[in-house]
Amino acid sequence: MQKNIQIYAFEPIASTFAVLEDNIRLHSLEKVRLFNCGLSSENNPDKIFTFYPNMAGNSTTKPNDIIADTDEIKSQPDAEEITDLFADLFVEQTQVKCQVRTLSSLIDELGIDTIDLLKIDVEGEEYEVLQGIEDKDWPKIKQIVGEFHDKKGRLEKVKTILTHQGFHIILEKRELLPSNFVDTYTLYAIR
Repeated sequence: MQKNIQIYAFEPIASTFAVLEDNIRLHSLEKVRLFNCGLSSENNPDKIFTFYPNMAGNSTTKPNDIIADTDEIKSQPDAEEITDLFADLFVEQTQVKCQVRTLSSLIDELGIDTIDLLKIDVEGEEYEVLQGIEDKDWPKIKQIVGEFHDKKGRLEKVKTILTHQGFHIILEKRELLPSNFVDTYTLYAIR
């Protein structure tokens, strides 16, 4: 096991960040550095997120995608159980301003020379995270894994970027719900 591993974790929503801080402290994880910001294609101190208190992990800058997915769920035959579940999870929401940064700005600031694994799970902003990586930083990234949503052709754009940067891509469709309307994939990209 490598002893010089450093983990960088990013969370833009303040209340969720506080829970992350508590968990890191509770488990005495000294090799984890936390950042109260999200990753995106721009540095922006006032990016608007929709925060879902009952489903904090699905908070997003793209709430219309959640609404579209929820509407699609409701239109499916035999969707009553799923619709009831979603009714509770996404009914309450708050708009919050959060800071987002590009990955390259953080790489520069922190002096990072190698990223062995970049894990991305950003609820619809995957393409934007990749856009925030400058050409000079791509060779530093050895592997990528993440949850990627295929909305409005974004997955094809992601594949184009990664292929251009020399990655071999493996996609696994995630069958989170018993229908084919939510196109969510686990993406593995390896040099």
